[in-house]
Amino acid sequence: MKRKILQSISPIIHPITDLVLERYYKGQLECAPLKEERVLLLAPHVDDETIGAGGTIHQHIRSGAETTVIFLTNGAGSVSDLDQSELIERRRKEAYNVQELLGIQDIRFFDEPDGALASTSSLQARLKQVIEEVQPDVVYAPVFVDCHSDHIETGHLLRDTLEQVPQSPKVRLYEINTALPKEEINCVVDITKSFDVKTGAVDIFKSQTIDFDGFLALARYKSRLVEQPNVEVVETFLELDQETFTKRFDAVYGQYAYSEYFKQVNKAATLLLALFKNLSFKQRVYQESKGGTSSS
Repeated sequence: MKRKILQSISPIIHPITDLVLERYYKGQLECAPLKEERVLLLAPHVDDETIGAGGTIHQHIRSGAETTVIFLTNGAGSVSDLDQSELIERRRKEAYNVQELLGIQDIRFFDEPDGALASTSSLQARLKQVIEEVQPDVVYAPVFVDCHSDHIETGHLLRDTLEQVPQSPKVRLYEINTALPKEEINCVVDITKSFDVKTGAVDIFKSQTIDFDGFLALARYKSRLVEQPNVEVVETFLELDQETFTKRFDAVYGQYAYSEYFKQVNKAATLLLALFKNLSFKQRVYQESKGGTSSS
């Protein structure tokens, strides 16, 4: 019933969404060149890598980078009509299909319980081994302000593990459920040439019953952040060095229950609500992560 209502009012909602978001995301940023040779992405669940950075990963691979993706949980908690064992197996197959489509050279499964991810010493040891093996120039992980605890704990795991290795890769934080405030975006990647591949990867996730059109629509709206010609679709990140990432993560970790404040951005019909619901609070949290306070 809810989906039918949203479909019936979409002819009204979509033009308004277009008008508001094309203005909101208007900026003067430049697209980042992808020069990294070794890339590591941490995905709490199968599909997070595609939602947040699928186009960017494909662009890295097109540029000749060696790319490794670690799926941290077994995906058993996803919204689906399948029973748990069937869901776990289906999601693993979907991961292999995405690997083939995007061209990812190496994927690994840590199979932690979905919904209970934690930065344990044993999990840190496993990730440390991969980092020492891969020697990544950049590590992708979810933003530290997100509605899902597994997404935040992925950052926690990365934060703890990076303290144990000599490498200091740059950290790019990608968006899944909860979008970055536009002023926090400092890395924009042009995925225009990879958008069809990203869309195809999204279509692989048949095991779930949620909508994905909001994620794809955002990628188009955010292209307004750059003034370069022929940039039609982008993915956006908060890029930090390791020291800054650790400080900002620590400053706000465990302080708030974000699911009480924010709405997931997966539906195009509810993008405005998802982006602007408690936006001033979100901005304040990001400001707090930098050691400051906000007047908003």
